[in-house]
Amino acid sequence: MSKLLSEEILEKKWQEATIKRDVIFTKVFGESKKLTLELLQIILPKLRIEKIIDIIPEDREKENIVYRGVRFDVYAKDENNRMYDIEMQVVNHHDLGKRIAYYQNKLSSKALKPSQKFFEKNDTYVIFVCDFDYFHLGLPIYHTTMRLKEDLNRIVDTGEYSVILNSRAKDFSSVSPEVKAFLEYVRENKVSNEFTKDLDREVKKVKSSTETRDSFMTWEEKLAEERYYAGKKERKELIVNAIKNQEKLGSSRQDIINSVADFLSIDKEEVAKYYDEEMLVK
Repeated sequence: MSKLLSEEILEKKWQEATIKRDVIFTKVFGESKKLTLELLQIILPKLRIEKIIDIIPEDREKENIVYRGVRFDVYAKDENNRMYDIEMQVVNHHDLGKRIAYYQNKLSSKALKPSQKFFEKNDTYVIFVCDFDYFHLGLPIYHTTMRLKEDLNRIVDTGEYSVILNSRAKDFSSVSPEVKAFLEYVRENKVSNEFTKDLDREVKKVKSSTETRDSFMTWEEKLAEERYYAGKKERKELIVNAIKNQEKLGSSRQDIINSVADFLSIDKEEVAKYYDEEMLVK
């Protein structure tokens, strides 16, 4: 099978890629304790984080149509052993709550060793940097917590904290200038302070890497191929189900082919192919 995306299209995608692309986001923060520390200090100032003692950039091939991986975009641990997962999310799949639960579960599996008591479990923070407003409130940052249903003033301390940043916020009055500057950089590559200047410099450094460029293009082609075959599979299932429904009515082979082709507005040859594959093997 020939490549689904031309070199020109892949090159254009790479030239237009910003920090919102996983491969760039992961490289920038996953390979710089300094930038990751600054980002966490900006997002979570009350924690007074002083040092990142561990940081692991994970392979961006963590999610595709065929395989659901178990990797983080950026995993970090601070001097108090608090654990952080920082995720870039560009597309709204309308399942952010379940995604948060999924990543919290992955962090929690690292946060408690077999010999430890539950009260010794490390605190975990899942941070989603979103290029959309999931809650439609126009706010730049959202926090989730577990509360008692019978008394919403009572918080259940699970040691698990989730933060959702919204680059499409309309009102930044509730956050610091640093949070606003970071989100504006995510949204439109606007450089407005020292942190975003450092970020932009690192993004350009990443994009100058031939190895990273080749990895990006290979992954884009792989995704295109997966989507192509997934689309073909869904199309086949649609046609076969229509054929089976018509067969239940006792129609002849040719009547089924004509009916399904007309109903789905597709070629009769394609319907005949799937009819023979699925029905004549009985």
